[in-house]
Amino acid sequence: MTEQVNIAANTHSAISPEHLARLLQISQRLSSTLRLGELLSLVMDVATELTHTETASILLVDRSTGHLHFAASTRGEVPRDIVVPLDSSIAGWVVRHGRSLILDDVQTDERFYANVDEDLEFVTRSMLAVPLITGQGVIGALEVINKEDDKDYTEQDVALMESLASQSAVAIVNAHLFSQSDLIAEIMHELKTPLMAISAASELLTRPEIPQEKHGELVGMIKKESNRLSKMTKDFLDFSRLESGRMRLAREVVPLAQIVEEVVSISQAQAAARGIEIEVNLAPDLPTDAGATAVIGDADRLKQVLLNLVSNAIKYNVANGRIVISATCQNSEVQIDVTDTGPGIEPEDIEHLFERFYRIPGSESAEGSGLGLSVAQKIVEEHNGRITVASTVGEGATFTIMLPVTAV
Repeated sequence: MTEQVNIAANTHSAISPEHLARLLQISQRLSSTLRLGELLSLVMDVATELTHTETASILLVDRSTGHLHFAASTRGEVPRDIVVPLDSSIAGWVVRHGRSLILDDVQTDERFYANVDEDLEFVTRSMLAVPLITGQGVIGALEVINKEDDKDYTEQDVALMESLASQSAVAIVNAHLFSQSDLIAEIMHELKTPLMAISAASELLTRPEIPQEKHGELVGMIKKESNRLSKMTKDFLDFSRLESGRMRLAREVVPLAQIVEEVVSISQAQAAARGIEIEVNLAPDLPTDAGATAVIGDADRLKQVLLNLVSNAIKYNVANGRIVISATCQNSEVQIDVTDTGPGIEPEDIEHLFERFYRIPGSESAEGSGLGLSVAQKIVEEHNGRITVASTVGEGATFTIMLPVTAV
């Protein structure tokens, strides 16, 4: 095992002119990329390219828990609920000490956190890990794993990775700040409408010339907009936690049939008010609590997703319409469909539906935070699933959730 101290003054001597030119080129792209997902993908692609290695991962420190979580990996979507402790892991050692580390045989190192390999069904042989350091401290670690042809990582690999990590850490902080400021600006814009309505109604209630019979209407408006603010606040917090990776989802067997039943029960009053019928079709081969396979995840959060889809299907449906909730199991996945008989969605709107605060033209006055579908998409993706929508204008829309089924 070889350890390399992270001393910037010594790194450039090990970097060839060609690699320096490449790092300069990458530096310009890193400084101009403010979308975190795009930035992390770029960093990992460059890391594997420069070190000729099989895969790369970026782990960031969650300040609220003190643990590391996977922010990205070239192996595809990594569940954020895979937690790596700071005190008993290689990445944790790198973050704690602020130093780079080469391990030619990871499996024999006492700091190796084997749970990650087990969760991802992967075998880590060799590793080079470097800290992501900013002026405020170490924010995480960048790892390259399994050098091609089972070769050893070199001094040049360390120098390249440390230089890349130095640039990347600053870019990651900037991307976080941009995302937060952008979200805050959008939130404040969205809050203005209900706040103005509450303020106006409250002010009118104080005027003696307002007829007594109007007071009930104004109080109703205040109550309605207060409820809207409450829902907005919850959605804002959910979105922020999901975006930052601070929301920890449960990992348990999900009772799908029970969730559907509870969602229908909760939604019946809202549907009945518009004369809308809710029909449920559940396949007999759906995974159950006692079965050999199941959907593993957070039942409450998946219920939140389904409730959002059914609520939207009621809200945007035609009066006396119909909603069908169906669930089937196919190809090691559960498919849940929520179909309505509403006016449908135009193709140009479908591609924007899951964007935060997006509303279909003409529906801007509808209640809601504008974040419901964005939150739903993030929750489903945290379960290694996906959510899509298909629609024919004039005939309705179908939202589809696909969730993986695993052995238990």
